[in-house]
Amino acid sequence: MEYIAFSFPPFPVFIKGAESVFTKGQKHFRRTFSVFDLLYVKKGCLYMTEENKEFAVKEGEYLILIPGREHYGHRPCTEDTQLVWLHFAIEGEYDIVQKQSLSWQNVIEREATYVEPVQYRFWIRQYAKVKQRERIEQLLQQLVELNEERDPDRSLKQLLYFVEFLWQLQKQELHIPSASEKVCAEAVAYIERHYAEPITIQQLAQSLRFHPDYITRCMQKTIGMSFVQYLNYYRLSKAKKWLAETNETIEAIAKRVGIEDGAYFSRLFKKMEGVTPTEYRRTVHRM
Repeated sequence: MEYIAFSFPPFPVFIKGAESVFTKGQKHFRRTFSVFDLLYVKKGCLYMTEENKEFAVKEGEYLILIPGREHYGHRPCTEDTQLVWLHFAIEGEYDIVQKQSLSWQNVIEREATYVEPVQYRFWIRQYAKVKQRERIEQLLQQLVELNEERDPDRSLKQLLYFVEFLWQLQKQELHIPSASEKVCAEAVAYIERHYAEPITIQQLAQSLRFHPDYITRCMQKTIGMSFVQYLNYYRLSKAKKWLAETNETIEAIAKRVGIEDGAYFSRLFKKMEGVTPTEYRRTVHRM
């Protein structure tokens, strides 16, 4: 899938936008446009071709048509199709690229200094389904409703809504952790720092300042393990390393991973790995 990659400031310029309806049997006319044309389908399906590439833009999806590329409807709508269209231009250069994964390192090109603004580079997918549909449609509704106003600041308000709209499209390409993922990441980091100690979920909850039940739900939702399950998993991953690389006793390794009872450590190891620590060590050393 192609992405439209561009740097700003300067911001993309919003030109015009409105709602439109293609009735059943109607299709988009053929043309080559000099600006970007974004089509967001609220209801129905719009069949578009751009430079011999066909798109079926369904409800909750958008398509950005690239300047200089011929586009047209290759098939009539099979039902009344409601959409919002936005025309915009990018001041300066942009690239059409293939991009697989994105992070903040891709988006922030240069931090602000005392004399220069921060520089961003956005990577907007040309065709995609929106993830925050309610928010996207709210922004588009606010933007097109301003067409009816005659206030001098109408165009400025539309530009601000348009920039927020672009940010929503960019944000769905980034992996920005949810609240559950953030709590889980903090819990995992705490376990990995303190696994060699006799830690409890109450200590973890006190450190993170969240209820133990909430932490458990976040961990189960994110990694499919509870506090105890991940603690045991991490402890045994460390124990396996030392069983393979050292001649330390089973009891000594058990203590190194925070388990004082060597017999309990061996039972836990057998339950989770299917073999005893001694059998695991023999197997690894034969390899």
